[in-house]
Amino acid sequence: MAAQTLVMDAVEQLGLRVTLGDIASSTGLALHEAKQELLNLAQKAEGHLQVSEQGEIAYVFPREFRSILSRKEQQDRAAALRRKLWKGFLYGLRVSFGIMLVVSIVLIILALIALQMAANRGDDNNNRGRSRGGLGFYYFPNLWIGNPFWQPYPDYGYQGYSGRARPRQQPQEKSELNFLEAVYSFLFGDGDPNADLEEERYALIGQVIRANGGVIAAEQVLPYLDVEPGSPALEYEDYMLPILIKFDGQPEVSEEGDIVYRFPELQVVAAERKSKRIPGALQEKPWIFSRATPGQLTLAGGLGVLNFFLAAILYGARGEVAAAAGSNAFLAFIYPLIGFLFLYGTLFLAVPTLRWFTLQGRNRQVERRNRVRQFWQEKLKDPSEALLRKLNFARRFSRQEVVRESDTIYSTDRDLIEQRDYRLDQPEFRQLLESEAVEEHPETKPVRKRHP
Repeated sequence: MAAQTLVMDAVEQLGLRVTLGDIASSTGLALHEAKQELLNLAQKAEGHLQVSEQGEIAYVFPREFRSILSRKEQQDRAAALRRKLWKGFLYGLRVSFGIMLVVSIVLIILALIALQMAANRGDDNNNRGRSRGGLGFYYFPNLWIGNPFWQPYPDYGYQGYSGRARPRQQPQEKSELNFLEAVYSFLFGDGDPNADLEEERYALIGQVIRANGGVIAAEQVLPYLDVEPGSPALEYEDYMLPILIKFDGQPEVSEEGDIVYRFPELQVVAAERKSKRIPGALQEKPWIFSRATPGQLTLAGGLGVLNFFLAAILYGARGEVAAAAGSNAFLAFIYPLIGFLFLYGTLFLAVPTLRWFTLQGRNRQVERRNRVRQFWQEKLKDPSEALLRKLNFARRFSRQEVVRESDTIYSTDRDLIEQRDYRLDQPEFRQLLESEAVEEHPETKPVRKRHP
């Protein structure tokens, strides 16, 4: 039976309030395994820790903890499936939208040319050059399509003798994206800039724990978490459960009832290293519109505007296309697609516009979370009397043990016969070696001082 199932059964049989000793004795699991499973279950099933005056820890679980656990597992599986489907969907979009944009423009232009030729075929020589349907194909306005996302060059210089101001040459920016990827980036962006936020979060927490000798108060990790002021999690310090599980920590309780958290494995290092500067708080990165260069965005946006205007013209002439479709196979093929091409041209401009407004809202949330973490950072700079008492208590357990290479008694890169015999370091063996050396070389016998 799985260890988690054993622990869950034991929790139910023991009345939903258990200690580590209860679980170990009821399940037969080793203490370290029982502790890991118990902490893991408390985190997933919304359990709580209770600390007695003597410093004993009890774990309390809600009556419906199995339902909570089942619901969260289903949510995790559904979220994993959604991520896979979304990734495949985005991959298809990344390839298709740039191709579809070019194909749409080409089809519309060919359709307009075919429609113009069909209209001219019915005109007499005096009216040659006019479109009978009033399409006005030869009178398209000369539109300038600018880049709405970047400002023009701010500073101008004078070149030559014409006296006309020209923009100074700017270094050409290299892009990591090709044209198709740039079109996709223009439409849908480049993904979450904080995709590795959880890894960064726990890396910083681990550095904070190690910098404090392997022992911390719960308040010291708040600048790296997403805990709102006034949250119920602050009272029970439930936000420490994932950290205890990840780094195999354990609570320590003072005589006054203050709780600190010790992480024995983080108190051991292979060598003394210069401490790195740890950021005072976790900072999320803001969402950006696109990683494409300004030139690529101008090209994608310009083609999108061109496609929209051409699609609008073709949509307005759909009656003429229907009339000419009987004698023109290409127009007969295009006619059912006119609505789709117009919708595509509209969405090509609407999607990035809506996304831009959405990013403004997301960035406001990012700024808010960053401000909350900075608030907790400021609270640490001016600690309360209770926090100072906790920090002083934590210093009792703070230590750093260095595993020096000279202390190594076994190494897997040597054969057994080549291993260093650590017993030779014991005093009785040293005395034996010294006596043997004296027998071989009496002149080197050390002179010992006699004590009165």
